[in-house]
Amino acid sequence: MSRHSHSPWRHLSVRARLLGLTASLFLAFVAGSLLLTFLVERNHGDQIAGVEQSRRFQAILDTEQAMGLYRHHGSQINAASMLGDADKERLARAAYADSRHALDERLQVLGGFDRNSHDIVSGALDEIPDYTEQVMAALRTGHQVESAPALAELQRRLDLIEDTLQSARRRELDTLQQIQRRAFERANVARHVGLGLTLVIVVSGVLLIVTVVRSILRPLRITTEAIRQVNSGALDIDLPPPRRDEFGEMAQAIRHFRDRAEKLERLAYYDTLTGLGNRERLEETLERTVALCEKAGRKERCFALVALDLDNFASINQRLGHRLGDRYLSEAATRLQRFLPPEVALFRHSGDKFAAVVEASEGEASFEDRLKSLADVVLRGVSEPYLIPNHLLNMSVSMGISIYPEDGSTVEQIFASAQSAVIAAKQSGRNTMRFAGGKMASQLRRQKSLANEIRRGLQNGEFEVFYQPIVDFGSGLVSGAEALTRWRHPQRGLLTAGEFITAAEEEGLVGKLGQRCLEAVHRQSEIWQRAGHHWRLAVNLSARQLQQENLLDSLRNARLGIAEGDHLIDLELTESALFDTSDPMRELLNSVRRQGYRIGMDDFGTGYSSFTYLQWLPVDKIKIDRQFVCTMEASKQAMGIISATMALARNLGLEVVAEGVETAQQAALLAEMGCTLHQGFHYSPAVPADAFEIWAQDYAAGHAGLRR
Repeated sequence: MSRHSHSPWRHLSVRARLLGLTASLFLAFVAGSLLLTFLVERNHGDQIAGVEQSRRFQAILDTEQAMGLYRHHGSQINAASMLGDADKERLARAAYADSRHALDERLQVLGGFDRNSHDIVSGALDEIPDYTEQVMAALRTGHQVESAPALAELQRRLDLIEDTLQSARRRELDTLQQIQRRAFERANVARHVGLGLTLVIVVSGVLLIVTVVRSILRPLRITTEAIRQVNSGALDIDLPPPRRDEFGEMAQAIRHFRDRAEKLERLAYYDTLTGLGNRERLEETLERTVALCEKAGRKERCFALVALDLDNFASINQRLGHRLGDRYLSEAATRLQRFLPPEVALFRHSGDKFAAVVEASEGEASFEDRLKSLADVVLRGVSEPYLIPNHLLNMSVSMGISIYPEDGSTVEQIFASAQSAVIAAKQSGRNTMRFAGGKMASQLRRQKSLANEIRRGLQNGEFEVFYQPIVDFGSGLVSGAEALTRWRHPQRGLLTAGEFITAAEEEGLVGKLGQRCLEAVHRQSEIWQRAGHHWRLAVNLSARQLQQENLLDSLRNARLGIAEGDHLIDLELTESALFDTSDPMRELLNSVRRQGYRIGMDDFGTGYSSFTYLQWLPVDKIKIDRQFVCTMEASKQAMGIISATMALARNLGLEVVAEGVETAQQAALLAEMGCTLHQGFHYSPAVPADAFEIWAQDYAAGHAGLRR
């Protein structure tokens, strides 16, 4: 067994060891203090002299400082006087008087030990105001040349003051240094006398310290290294081994700190709901990636920031509550991770907003194509219905892509460009992707300007309702019409809804437009019924109108002042409006039907969930989208979709209207498949109400022979 195992310190805790060491060092301190007291008493006189000399030196410094302040305020008076600013001059003179009073106090202290310097400075100070006034008087009258002698005398007085104070300061400093030198020489003798005793104390203390330190050096070194790792921000720490002394307690504390640091890092840099990196982690990743691109000297296509915003999440969260909203967000995060490549970092930086960082290979020429392909995979993958208890929810994202450094040279610019692109994607109908570009900002400005024009148009009554006929191919009669809003713009002429509806939706104006259209259609329906025309009129209902809590009240208001008659109005909803298949939504649509309206699904077949909606929602009719009608003659797929839709509609007892019929051949093919209700330019474009009535009568007259 080593001799260290029999050390008297072996059974003592670190606290006891340090206590013993402290006591020993205290005794050494007492002995040293006694010696220091002896030396202090021996040099007490020199210390007093040194303090007095330091006071004098400081007094001169204070005088110089007061003199500088005095000159400063004098300059302010002169400047204010030259500018003719009476208020500033008054304030400057007050400060000048205060600084002169302070300077006189400092000079009084100076005169207590250096009368000669005091007299020189005081005399020069007394002459300064006269010379200053002479100079200013000459300058105010524009006689700069005449001010030169007085200005020279003034400068000589100021130089005299400065030189006198500097000489006094050097003189007192030399005296102070002499006193300190003399005190040092006297203290040196005393130090030699106490050197022997000091050496004994030091050697004893060192031996004691070495003995104690050797017993705790290794655990201290390990603990110190662990603390250093903690300070560097590392979480993978080499922890000290378990012990029963204070180092063991420190090791336990470091363990707890590491565990809490790991939790805090996750809270600080990761989203607790999805486990994805949060906004701070995104910004840190972008800053690091930008720095790497700059270091590599890459001037184009270094990386892309893909901003992904969930569509219609606010409405889902509002209708279903935060708990189901969180489940919806978690599912969205899971889908995004599933359909993004493994090397792409995904983040949730706020609410329903996600972001992904996609790095480009060096010299990759097809980076944009890769991004388009990636976006297409994500859009298709995410856009599957999400089934949670009693709810079938549509899910889609809008994507905006910015590329560094083409769309921004800083993190803030790249982020802003991606967000602008997302806004453009949402304005393009959602569930799509847009690249950022130089035209984005100007497009947004035009959008805002157009929204302001819409507000003006609403006030001036510039919006009208046109009607596009829906005809029965088999009977040759006009079955009804679809109501379409048109804007008679004072400068741009007649505008279709496609030219302004996006701006109206983004600025929250689509509700007012829709309400006016509803009211106009109800009035027109009453007029035509009185004239004996029982045409069904279809009105589009936007997603925003459907989400309004007062939808039923809006429909009642639209019928105010309308006589009771047949309910011949259909409300058509696009798939983007039917994102919610919950029980409250079904009940809302059923309430609408109880008021006498029929519910139609517009653009049927274009979404991923069209057939699913027929199972969950109370729909009375469907409209086959124009893209299938336009391509049916050349596309077997389009023909198959139309045929399947007709079979499904027959089994469910639904009415079917084909929109976008452009040719007689299309009309005939549709009729062969059992679809006889047609709408499109083959028959007529949308026209005003009076023109529609004339057209309908002419059309019926022209096809009277078919009915016979």
